[in-house]
Amino acid sequence: MSVTASEARQRLFPLIEQVTADQTAVEIVSKKGTAFLVSADEYHSLKETVHLLRSPVNAGRLRESLAEVADGAVHRSGGHSFHRTTAVSGAHSQPLSGDPAG
Repeated sequence: MSVTASEARQRLFPLIEQVTADQTAVEIVSKKGTAFLVSADEYHSLKETVHLLRSPVNAGRLRESLAEVADGAVHRSGGHSFHRTTAVSGAHSQPLSGDPAG
């Protein structure tokens, strides 16, 4: 959604409620520039993502993790992530290191 700065000024509180409820951004356009209104949760999430991706090592680990999930090597159960492994007795699941279940 895009609004002018004048519209944003007139509708500020409903816009805050909207971005908080929907987790969507509102583009605010003015002659002086464009800005975005986002919820605090979305803002902190974006800041954390930028921080994590700033490190090439972290970015690589995140890419590897996403690939493992896409390949089915990792699954979630009961709020925990598990890495699929193979043992002599057959396939079983083992909690990922650092996972609260492990």
